[in-house]
Amino acid sequence: MKKVKGRKPLFTAIVLVLALSLQACSGGNNGGTSEPAASKGTESTSTAAPADSPESLKPYEVSIIYFGAPQRDDALVEAKLSEYFKEKFNATVDLQPIASSEYKQKTELMLNAGEPMDLVFTASWLNFFGNVSKGAFLDLDDLLAKYGQGISENLNPIYLEAPRYKGKLYGIPTNKEITQGKAYTYRKDIVDKYSIPIEDIKTMSDFEPWFKLLKEKEPALILDFIKESGEGMMYETRSNFRVIGPTPNKIPLFLYDYTNTDNIQIKSVVDPEISSIAKAEYELNRSYYEKGYINSDAATTTTDIGDLRKQGKIWMQQAVWKPGADIELKIATDNKYDFVSKVIEEPIVTTDLAAGSMFSISRTSKDPERAMMVLNALHTDPYAVNLFVNGIEGTHYKKISENRIEPIADSGYGTSALFWVIGNQLINYLKPGQPDDLYSSWKEFNNEAKRSPLLGFVFDESSVKNEITQLTSVIGEYRAASTGAIPDPAKMLEERNEKLKKAGIEKVQTELQTQIDAWKAAQ
Repeated sequence: MKKVKGRKPLFTAIVLVLALSLQACSGGNNGGTSEPAASKGTESTSTAAPADSPESLKPYEVSIIYFGAPQRDDALVEAKLSEYFKEKFNATVDLQPIASSEYKQKTELMLNAGEPMDLVFTASWLNFFGNVSKGAFLDLDDLLAKYGQGISENLNPIYLEAPRYKGKLYGIPTNKEITQGKAYTYRKDIVDKYSIPIEDIKTMSDFEPWFKLLKEKEPALILDFIKESGEGMMYETRSNFRVIGPTPNKIPLFLYDYTNTDNIQIKSVVDPEISSIAKAEYELNRSYYEKGYINSDAATTTTDIGDLRKQGKIWMQQAVWKPGADIELKIATDNKYDFVSKVIEEPIVTTDLAAGSMFSISRTSKDPERAMMVLNALHTDPYAVNLFVNGIEGTHYKKISENRIEPIADSGYGTSALFWVIGNQLINYLKPGQPDDLYSSWKEFNNEAKRSPLLGFVFDESSVKNEITQLTSVIGEYRAASTGAIPDPAKMLEERNEKLKKAGIEKVQTELQTQIDAWKAAQ
């Protein structure tokens, strides 16, 4: 592996911008090669990275560590991407896909060992902020300004507010939906068959008559599939509370009223108001479980809901929603079933959502500038990002219109869901079943999204680590209490809350409130 340090002084970047400007004025068709010409897609490519002439840059291989199952033809795609990037800015790429089940553990080991690497996929749910605080990633503000202008032009500015630590930018989010609503999603044929008014179903309590009807008429259906905690959307549907701070085992511990922007007060799950919401939902789930509306193995099941959905066994599920979400579900069932959703909560942009899919540049990178050039291309160049996500035209997919493809079955590439991982999804080719206006709908969705009053806030857990460890243990002990499968859930909730108090939940709440107050004062 050849890795040559290639830092460039400022004047080189200026020359490089001028060179690209001249190239753009001369026609902008990438030298007339057939592949780049085929890349003309739904967005402009004029904002490609300000690459210097390839001859003036030393060769460099940019390693890309990303969240995705290895595919048979990874080497073919790697070679094709390298050929393309070598022509643009004398860079080749070393693709390093890591399966989702191993990703966090493997990348943590690589980062902790100081292994040389360049672009690293990361996210709020992959300990991004923890790794930033440890110095694993580089500050990207200057690199973005010099070599990532295309990213800045295409990305909704709100995205760049989230992945910051002490004011500095450490991640470049994938360009996709900026938030997600939470919804009740239904098998449409069942809704139509019984004329179920899904517009009127806004809380789990509203399901009672329809669960009763379908239990009798459609006994083979799982009416409410619950897995793991069963916490569901009780805070979203019964209040304006949203989650903030640590969520051990994915269980919310602290919440705030997102509509109260001036005086944000943190409440914990042992607060009487919050606890009463949980108590009502836990008891409702128990009632539904006893009536057979909830799957009998709710407390222990490891079944993938996607498998059940594909078999047509699920009528309703609580799901995240974005434009095109119902179509994605339909495609996931091999087009066997149609789905329809009713969004229940107002979508808001939070730090966790905006930082939910990103690339950072490792502190061990030998050429961060070239890494940013590659990342910029993946955000601006339809040919580059579609090659990475979908593979090679004619080998892995057939092009059936300007921005629409049809995957070739068993081709060796294109089955790993890289569209939400790599660069700019809004210039990905559309696939069968996706509507022509999918990406324009996303842009509208993003532009209209409401921002959380805590967007950009990141909780520093370092002073309460011991308490969070103890809280995590308690949460694990009572994880099944909300599923409906455990008798007397209200009593279990009281026991849990008492143990949470002893484990230090009030100390963590105080620390969280203190940090939020300081953060707000500094805005």
